[in-house]
Amino acid sequence: MRFDGLSGRQPRVWVRGAPKVVQVVLALLAVGWAILLAGGHGDHPDREVALYLVLMVGSSSVTIARGLVMSADRPVWLALGAAMLVSAAGDAVYVLFVSGRVPVPFPSIADLLYLAYYPLGIVAVVVFVRRRVRDVPTVVWLDGAVLTLAIGGLIGAVFLAPLAGTLTGGAAAVAVGAAYPIGDTAILLLAGLGVALVGVRRTHALLWIAGAMTVSALADLTYWNLVASDAYTEGAWVDALWPLSSIMLAIGAWLPGTLRAQTASGSRGLLIVPGASLLAATATLAWGTVRDIPLFIVVIAVAALLGVLNRLNATVRHTLLMMDARRDATTDELTGLPNRRGFTTEAASLLADGGVADTGAALLLADLDGFKEVNDSLGHHAGDAVLRAVTGRLLAETGTAGSVLGRLGGDEFAILLPGTQAESGSELAARLCRALAVPFDVEGTSVSLTASIGIASAPGDGMDLSGLLRRADIAMYRAKAGHLTVAVFDPRVDLSGEDRLQRMAELRRAIHDGELVLHFQPKIALGTGRVEGVEALVRWDRPGSELVFPDAFLPLARRAGLLPAVTKSVLQQALAQSALWRAAGIVLPIAVNLPAPDLIDETLPARVSVLLAAQRLPGSALEVEITEEALLRDPARAKSVLGNLRALGVRIAIDDYGTGYSSLVYLRELVVDEVKIDRTFIVPMLLDDRSSSIVRSTIDLAHALGLRVVAEGIEEAEVAEMLARFGCDTAQGYHWTRPLPAAQFESWLREYEGADASAIRAAGRGSQEVTPVSHISRTSRDSPRP
Repeated sequence: MRFDGLSGRQPRVWVRGAPKVVQVVLALLAVGWAILLAGGHGDHPDREVALYLVLMVGSSSVTIARGLVMSADRPVWLALGAAMLVSAAGDAVYVLFVSGRVPVPFPSIADLLYLAYYPLGIVAVVVFVRRRVRDVPTVVWLDGAVLTLAIGGLIGAVFLAPLAGTLTGGAAAVAVGAAYPIGDTAILLLAGLGVALVGVRRTHALLWIAGAMTVSALADLTYWNLVASDAYTEGAWVDALWPLSSIMLAIGAWLPGTLRAQTASGSRGLLIVPGASLLAATATLAWGTVRDIPLFIVVIAVAALLGVLNRLNATVRHTLLMMDARRDATTDELTGLPNRRGFTTEAASLLADGGVADTGAALLLADLDGFKEVNDSLGHHAGDAVLRAVTGRLLAETGTAGSVLGRLGGDEFAILLPGTQAESGSELAARLCRALAVPFDVEGTSVSLTASIGIASAPGDGMDLSGLLRRADIAMYRAKAGHLTVAVFDPRVDLSGEDRLQRMAELRRAIHDGELVLHFQPKIALGTGRVEGVEALVRWDRPGSELVFPDAFLPLARRAGLLPAVTKSVLQQALAQSALWRAAGIVLPIAVNLPAPDLIDETLPARVSVLLAAQRLPGSALEVEITEEALLRDPARAKSVLGNLRALGVRIAIDDYGTGYSSLVYLRELVVDEVKIDRTFIVPMLLDDRSSSIVRSTIDLAHALGLRVVAEGIEEAEVAEMLARFGCDTAQGYHWTRPLPAAQFESWLREYEGADASAIRAAGRGSQEVTPVSHISRTSRDSPRP
């Protein structure tokens, strides 16, 4: 047996011999108890009393030693050892001052010491359990207290109430007498509670504590009955039960185990506690109808009943809260319709009905066309009003008994119509489209919407709800793409759509497995020819195929709600690479494209701050590029997000400048660092004077506003030279190099600079003489664009 403590650690060197000593002491205590039991006839009272006290003091000393020797559970065993020592002191007081008096006074001063045992024992058990179980609900402890009252009251009524007339102390004697088995019951039940919460395998000590309390309770009950019948004599066999209880506690103190907090296990068994409390309290009061029981026993039983009623009230309130939470979890707050979870639950239940296989069902998936423009132009409050109005019209048209209408999210609604075939579903879909085409009045503004509806039917397209939703979604996208308004799923036409959904699932796995990689394209300062930064461009390194470029998978990511995950991956990789480069002496800020949904995510700055701190990078190591389309979504929120990013030191660039609708407005209102002129203006500069004029005026305007200008898509030296003459600050494109993986980019950079990469200076540090553009026109532009 290992006696290295519940922490599983070896004792310290200065107590290395303690375990063997403890085993010897415990063995001697067991032998002494056997002698006491065998000779317990009262023939040698002095020797029996002395042996009794030795056993009690020895057991408490062994338990206290456990707390002193090892740090694990020190408060537990010190408290329990102190409880045992106080009880032994009560024995000494009883022998010296109480025993031998006629009549024996009860209660006496010794009883004060005996009763002090129970609070210390209760504290010890509670601490033992709390150190092993995390987050035990308060109601569990309250249930334990109520059960203690109920069972204690029942014991008092059945076993101790009859003593009320025989004990000279009257009601006080009965109350003190009842306190003993009630105290034993409290510790016993708490130990049992701990076993239920922690699990039997990790609570050997609690099992011994529970056994010791059982022995102690048996001793107390037997003692009081012997006293009541005037049959008790000192040195009787019952006196051996108290030392036995103490020895069991001492053994339990030295049992091995683990001290590791865990979630409560087996807690479902505690559900019987309130019921047991109710039965015990009711039995006590019932017993009182046929036998006389003291008033305080009645008070205990009533208190237990009130505790059970309070628990019942709390349970009812908790159940109502759970029902409200369940309703909230399955209901769309804005429209009052079932949300995706609620719709899925109800629709799946309907499809599981065997009758649907015979009568059929149609699933309609509707997506509002033009709703985004309502949000962008009139604001989200107007969009919410439109969605509520749409809900009213859908309900008016789909009031069929048994149908399920739900809002799956955004501007997407689903309708399941049991007993409806695809043809009837198409007719209903057409009515819905006509109803939605009637303009909505929103704060005096007339808003017109159309809808695209896809239809799948059961059992023809399957009986599984997820499969039906997938097929209806495919049909809906075919309707949207072909401006058909309504489309019924046709496997001959729509099988490719299922491939699209399969690729969505594959993309989700790819993000999780780290298949998204970054390639880096340099940004060249036209005045010096030096590399002053890089742009990180994401690629999907899809197993078994060539690299997948973002225009092929970002729309999938947007549709599947994976753009935040893509952004997180790109930011993490870009900043990790920046940290590696800085450690190698390459100090280049990395630009990352920011999708529109992230631009209105107010948690983005905090997440960027965490990522920068994780790599120990300044904010200037990162630049985010945004598009004007992203700004249109929610200008106020976008402005707030960009402001918080800029407060971190992150640079802001407007990407694809000139392709949006409100460039000048945003240049005036937003605090940005640079604009990137879209390649659609750069490529035709040599052949189109109007394009070159637009580029030159844009450069002049940006410089007047204090902004830097970056030109994208440079493929020819002549274009680079013209941009340099116009005063453009920076350029990037295939003229220098296509985007490269990190390792290849480092090689290119060393070759380009003609020196070791560690010599590269941070962008913007110092100044150099202007290098002719011809100097920077050194790499081939024969590679095709992606």
